[in-house]
Amino acid sequence: MTLATALMAPVLGDCGPPPSLPFASPINQFYESSYPSGTVLKYTCHHGLKRVNSSHITCDENGSWVYTNFCARRRCKNPGELINGKVEIQSDLFVGSSIEFSCSKGYLLIGSSSSRCEVQGKGVDWSDSLPECSPRASPLQPSAMGSTVVEMKTCSHSVPLVIYSCDPSFTLLGNASIVCTVVNKTVGVWRPHPPACEKIVCHRPQIPKGDLAPGFQQFYTYRDALEIGCKKGFVIRGSSVIHCEANGEWYPSIPTCEPNGCVDVPDISYASWDGYKFPLRNFEVFEIGAKLKYQCKPGYRANLNESQTVTCQENLTWSSSNGCETLWCVCSRYTNLATRIESLEP
Repeated sequence: MTLATALMAPVLGDCGPPPSLPFASPINQFYESSYPSGTVLKYTCHHGLKRVNSSHITCDENGSWVYTNFCARRRCKNPGELINGKVEIQSDLFVGSSIEFSCSKGYLLIGSSSSRCEVQGKGVDWSDSLPECSPRASPLQPSAMGSTVVEMKTCSHSVPLVIYSCDPSFTLLGNASIVCTVVNKTVGVWRPHPPACEKIVCHRPQIPKGDLAPGFQQFYTYRDALEIGCKKGFVIRGSSVIHCEANGEWYPSIPTCEPNGCVDVPDISYASWDGYKFPLRNFEVFEIGAKLKYQCKPGYRANLNESQTVTCQENLTWSSSNGCETLWCVCSRYTNLATRIESLEP
């Protein structure tokens, strides 16, 4: 019983299974449950750590595994100085740590705003290279009189957005907002171009026989619209709605009001217009199909088979008329002849 127990007991000085280290792992997998005194096992450092001493553990004569901390965290190189900016080290430069970049006032950060120390291949390095601080392009100078910056916001990576407006008497031409974009990761460029504020005026169009709505103004500004109609007897030729454009002109072009009937009352000699107390005016417009009746003045008569009317035709002209002719009194001529015959009788 005593002998069996003695044989089963481990030999004095033997070591049990190798320990699990927080910073390294065995190179080979071990299956034995005990190791004799003097056994040496090799380890390799964990990812992100580097070997600083002999990377092995030893079983001593007391049956214990003996080792020192032979692995240490890898360290990234110092990122250096950022011209016209600064580098903020959050804790240290070891693997897993981060640093942040920022630029001085008036400069634009071109690149990443932070970087992290990480394992790359067989070594360690920063995830993002050192950025640049370039002079910030300033859109704050008005591109024309009357411009005003009403709001300024900061987007990601300190890229600003500028919003423009114009004074009440000016009109904004272009985009109201511009952003700073990075070209080739080196240059900050404002896109699109800053807008301009200009005083755009369109004069009140003069359209004979036309009505404007609203028509009480003498001047109109950019994008103002006018609705145009024509007086009775006239029809519009062109667009009924026009807009004031950036060049100070109306678009589409200003329409005209053309007669939709007959004008220029025909001149019929020795006649007057029946039913009109006052002379007809040439600027009046008569609809197609309208009829005007005339009567001959004393001493004149209408030609035979003449209706004594003129009609406004579809081609906007008056129908033809032979007018009035002189009235001759033949009977008076015979009376004088008879008187002369009587005076000649014996």
